[in-house]
Amino acid sequence: MSDDITTPRLDLLRISHDELFALETIPPETDPFLLRTFSNPFEILTGETIPHANRIADVRATPEHIKWYYRLIVCRADNVLIGSTSFHAAPDDLGMLEIGLGITPTYTGNGFATEAVIGMWDWAVQQPDVVTLRYTVSPENLASQAIIAKFPAQHMGQQIDEEDGPEDIYEISAQTWREFRATN
Repeated sequence: MSDDITTPRLDLLRISHDELFALETIPPETDPFLLRTFSNPFEILTGETIPHANRIADVRATPEHIKWYYRLIVCRADNVLIGSTSFHAAPDDLGMLEIGLGITPTYTGNGFATEAVIGMWDWAVQQPDVVTLRYTVSPENLASQAIIAKFPAQHMGQQIDEEDGPEDIYEISAQTWREFRATN
């Protein structure tokens, strides 16, 4: 599928329109990933109660926005779906793009989340409308705080998320990200 991203150990596979629309009900009526070649023993996206409604509505209204949403994080060594990553929406009017991701606990602690963020942000900064990359995280989520600490992001303050509570806000310009990646 177009817009798939490859990192050293991961394939970040863009979800299709049909796969996204199948997630309107959890659990889905049919396995949306049935035709994929990876296994999904952790029921990534299909068994999780994560919000899909806003993404589904956006893609129904603007089908090309699918590229900003779910990427299935597949560990190539095992051919297993180990998590997902998504931008919260298409870039806003100021070019800001916020990322979210999750890795199943069985695979955490191996740098996969960091690798997925790098892959997503490397792809994102090639898109013409992206000016700022945003990462929000609970102050208590030490593993996710450690991820953003690896990058030259600025702490912009805190916000209260309706679902997740207090979150630290970090931002990095697309230009700074490109410069950082050129030397790292």
